[in-house]
Amino acid sequence: MHFANPWGLLALLALPTILIIHLYHRRFPPLVVAGLHLWTSETRQTIAGRRREKLPVTASLLLELAAAFLLAVVLSEPHYAGLNDAVHLVAVLDSSASMSARPTAGMSFRDAAIGEFEKRAHGLPRGSVVTIILSGNRPVMLAGPAVAWDDAKPLLQAWQPHSVRHSFEPAWDLGLQLVEKSGRLLFITDQLPPQSQTREEGKLAEGDSSDGTPISRRSVPDQMEWVSVGRRLDNLAISAARWTFDAATGKGQIFLRVQNHSRQPMKFQIIGRSATTIVFRRDGQLTELGAASFEAEVPGGLGRLTVELSAADDGLAIDNHVELIEPQARMVTLAVSHPQPDTVRSIRRVLDALPEVQMGDAATARLVFAAAGSLPESNPVRWWAGIGPLSSEPAALEAAKDLAGPYLIDKRQPLLEGVTLNGVVWGGVQPVEYDVTPLVSSGNLALVSQLNGTRTIGFVFNIDLARSNLAESPDWPILISNLVELRRESLPGLARWNYRLGEDVRFRLFEGDGGKENSAASDSLKLLHDGKSKPVARISLVELPPLDETGVYEIHDGQTVVGRFAVNFFDAEESDLRNLVPGRREASTQAGKPSVSLENPYSWVSLALLLVLTGCVFGDWFVLKRG
Repeated sequence: MHFANPWGLLALLALPTILIIHLYHRRFPPLVVAGLHLWTSETRQTIAGRRREKLPVTASLLLELAAAFLLAVVLSEPHYAGLNDAVHLVAVLDSSASMSARPTAGMSFRDAAIGEFEKRAHGLPRGSVVTIILSGNRPVMLAGPAVAWDDAKPLLQAWQPHSVRHSFEPAWDLGLQLVEKSGRLLFITDQLPPQSQTREEGKLAEGDSSDGTPISRRSVPDQMEWVSVGRRLDNLAISAARWTFDAATGKGQIFLRVQNHSRQPMKFQIIGRSATTIVFRRDGQLTELGAASFEAEVPGGLGRLTVELSAADDGLAIDNHVELIEPQARMVTLAVSHPQPDTVRSIRRVLDALPEVQMGDAATARLVFAAAGSLPESNPVRWWAGIGPLSSEPAALEAAKDLAGPYLIDKRQPLLEGVTLNGVVWGGVQPVEYDVTPLVSSGNLALVSQLNGTRTIGFVFNIDLARSNLAESPDWPILISNLVELRRESLPGLARWNYRLGEDVRFRLFEGDGGKENSAASDSLKLLHDGKSKPVARISLVELPPLDETGVYEIHDGQTVVGRFAVNFFDAEESDLRNLVPGRREASTQAGKPSVSLENPYSWVSLALLLVLTGCVFGDWFVLKRG
């Protein structure tokens, strides 16, 4: 025990003061007389001053001495352990999915990490505090900063590591900021640092971690203690999964890839379930470090499919489970209203071969192919593709040019992805009078361009197909297909239904001014997952940040379900557990003073002494009152 305020011990001077008062305080024994009138002033004797008497040991004296002593101790602020022994322990926990691996007989790496940190926390001096940081693409402070262990423990028990491979440096930097002035920095993971000497595994080469991840030696803080709780394990993983749907046949196709991250052959079984119904089952065996792909045809209308991989001595569970959401048909309604029959036939030949398209009239179509001679009406939900010639006047047709290249192609435009125009004669080119942005040009002539200054998404093809061989070249179906797919991607709703963990999720909520009609309900758009709800901003193009949990998510607009999608774990590096080993690297330098100042100068000892002091004061008052 120590005294944080030693000057408070000066209050012990009250003890001799109380003794002196009781020693020189004159007391007369009670005397019973018949009447006071018999005592006259002549019979009274005056004794000058006071004289020292025998110290009376009474209950009042003892209680007053005890109260004075306790008051002096309280003022001196007693604490157990030294004031400078209280420690701020900052722990960075590796939140990679491999930390959830579990040996066949034993605790998981996560449980071992919690046990290691709990042992450290229990060994800290009284009054110490802890901070817990989880690594990831965006480090998360799980507990803290600087909270008591009892407050951090429940949060730590709820921690479930499931992140894909990521850099540890952002979490280390955050931890270094917290221990810059005082504290200890601890990193708990399942791999060894670069160039570390351990009793179990010996020395590693500089620049390589135990699992093959490149880690710069300079990036590992010297102030940080590194503890690895990993072990070599065999593991089988589903490394890829995809669900496609053919609207024409009404059937789907499941594609799976299984990877063996083991040093021995492994037998396995794959089961696909829709609710409680088994849709498909596959048995197989993979050689050491082998891989295999599987396909299964499934009926349409399942909605959701759960795929489970089972194998003996499998070390990691998160890569054995996949949730898939059935893709939805996103039909694009098209209309062709071009006056030239040859151009119509060239367009329809490509459209008839495209999936998930349907023909309609120009008033209801999402994409209209028309003549480029007249601009479309302003309509944000109807795309327009104008195909030349721009002018049908004989003089303009006679002045039109036929070009054989070279062509300048804007490869940043998705419309032109895969387009080369090799050997294409671009015929019937006329000057463009519209406000456009050229996408394909030759000299100062715009051949393919996008309209500007209009709410309609429009493209101008400055070409006369009767004078060009573009319609017979491989680039023509690529152009038309790219345009249709761009229109399909811009439709409201989800464009994809199955994502990898860590991917951005984007979808269009509405087109044009559709959001203004529901602006009053802007706070009702929410993302739901595993019983938790998160608000989502109501904008035309919704972009969700990378999600850090696997499972099925739903987008709700009030009571309406906008869409459902699944997020799954696919990371071959995290699934490879063959090089994980235990070990330890002590910190080579200290971040600063390992102690922290205590905000509350009074400990539980002081509070107990105050209660006893109060009892002594009331006891003395009771004794004196009774006397």
